[in-house]
Amino acid sequence: MMTQEQTTIRRMEQEELALAISWAGQEGWNPGIHDGACFYACDPEGFWMAEVDGEPVAILSSVRYATRIGFIGFYLVRPDCRGMGVGRVVWRQGMDALSDCTVGLNTASSCEAKYEKMGFKTAHRVIRYRGDAGGVLQSDPYLLPLTDIPFDRVVAFDTTFFYGQRESFLASWITRPGVIALGILQDGHLAGYGVLRQAWDGFRIGPLFAVNPAHAHRLYNALKAYGGEGPVYIDMPDTNPNALDLAREFGLEPVKETVRMYHGAPPPLPLSGIYGLTSLELG
Repeated sequence: MMTQEQTTIRRMEQEELALAISWAGQEGWNPGIHDGACFYACDPEGFWMAEVDGEPVAILSSVRYATRIGFIGFYLVRPDCRGMGVGRVVWRQGMDALSDCTVGLNTASSCEAKYEKMGFKTAHRVIRYRGDAGGVLQSDPYLLPLTDIPFDRVVAFDTTFFYGQRESFLASWITRPGVIALGILQDGHLAGYGVLRQAWDGFRIGPLFAVNPAHAHRLYNALKAYGGEGPVYIDMPDTNPNALDLAREFGLEPVKETVRMYHGAPPPLPLSGIYGLTSLELG
């Protein structure tokens, strides 16, 4: 029987994130099939693997943002290795790496009390909705491929809805093959954007940021039209009533609920403009 003492920790290489995506898919998290390279671009030093005798037994990400915000994700232990303490080893490594940060995470509601005992506090809940793809894509002169908009403007707009600038991540996230990234203009300025990517099951929309509900609705309607046979999934903060109105208008079905928690002061995010989170692993 393996023990914590037999466990070694090391940083993951980019190609090894395929294992994290695979394990997350097997757990029913429905990751994007090409998320690995984009996640790694966010913080190449923020991905950890626990091994016993050279075999992976647990993984975790602890990405760091420039604003001293960190985020824990991909906290997974191989099913046959659970209950042996190897998860605690990789958890300690991830938290130690973010010791000077406010740390966020998303967890299942059933684990909320466990993290509260570790000093995390609930900020809000996140509801994953599933909806039909397809529909007629209407001509809209103010709706453009995001790559047609100067990248510095995209970064500036994204920063207002996130913990800080994430240029390397965005450069990968919005330009990957097979990704649909759309922006909407208002008076010549970027007023919203959304990204659709292929997932293990159907497609995921994230992020979906917009300065008003009308822009969010136009973006969602356009993105889902690119979703093939679908279905399409989106993770919405329950504190944004306009996002929940969007879900009702499009007949979306709630299929999963998680809890956003922080260890330290929660960052002041403008949740009223966040209709879809980028990912549950990166915040």
